[in-house]
Amino acid sequence: MFVVPKSEITIGSVRFYGEHAGVNNVRIKQSVESIGNTATVTIPRNFQRKEGKGILDYIHTGDKATIRLGYGDKLYTEFEGYLAHIGDGTPIVLELEDEWYLFRKTRYNKVWSSTSVKEVLQFVFPGYSIDDNVNSPIPEGYIIRDASAYDVVKNLREQRGFFTRIDAAKKTVSCFYPFNYKGVETHTYVFGTRNCTLLDELRKKELAPNIVKNGLKFVRKEDIKLHITAKGQDRTGKVITVELGDNTDNATKRTMNFGSECPTQQALRERAQAALDKQCFDGYEGKITGFGVPRVHAGDAVKLIDPENSEREGTYLVKAMTINYGVGAGFRREVELSYKI
Repeated sequence: MFVVPKSEITIGSVRFYGEHAGVNNVRIKQSVESIGNTATVTIPRNFQRKEGKGILDYIHTGDKATIRLGYGDKLYTEFEGYLAHIGDGTPIVLELEDEWYLFRKTRYNKVWSSTSVKEVLQFVFPGYSIDDNVNSPIPEGYIIRDASAYDVVKNLREQRGFFTRIDAAKKTVSCFYPFNYKGVETHTYVFGTRNCTLLDELRKKELAPNIVKNGLKFVRKEDIKLHITAKGQDRTGKVITVELGDNTDNATKRTMNFGSECPTQQALRERAQAALDKQCFDGYEGKITGFGVPRVHAGDAVKLIDPENSEREGTYLVKAMTINYGVGAGFRREVELSYKI
């Protein structure tokens, strides 16, 4: 049964609703590695006028924005944030940012002769609960000069290597290091097949092919050449380093920062080896595109089912996800896979 994709987009006092809601295109981007999520909404400049005024007379930067997408009568909130920028071209491109938009606007000044990551984060996120995953010392001190909370997190991320997620509703700031992020939910994607017997077997399991576009390639562990420079911090805050992996010239080189999670050479080597093993595996890498459902998000897990090549099946962390919705595009999710779970 064919179900028409629908959307409900609210920006300030303006509400777009319907099959395509009068918009040309909606794109939402998420990544476990990014600071915040973003979205763009593209609308015709000659969008329905009201009382002689155009759309730009009713929306302004800083307006609260919500994007709900789905099929039929089932709509789900896929993005909440604020209107950050209004393009001056034709059609009009509206750029949205999530709650990080507000934290870009804050301004702080502070000097510590000695502090910790948690203390700095608590200062720029007053009233928020900060978890202890990055409660490492900064014995050399830290200086904030006319910087936003966003600037501080970006700087700490560059120095310490952790990623940060904010839940404005729960007033929490969560921090995690690479390869230590647990998926929230697992979704299933099934490769297509022309084999009628295999299709019948899928139907018995209440499964159906749901990959619209396959941009994956199968890789083998022995073909992946990777060299890792791992960094950690001892209990005094001093940086320690371990190198391992392929040392040939054509190896891909990556630097990974595990912060205070690895305070000794042995702990750092063990974590770095585990990270290397996760990145060197027999399995898929790349992107797949599916429909609007399942509702996959960055940080979730994806279980791949391949009826013709069962040995290639596996579960992967979703590194990034992009929603494309609009005229001609329909409602699609592009999912980028990370390491095998």
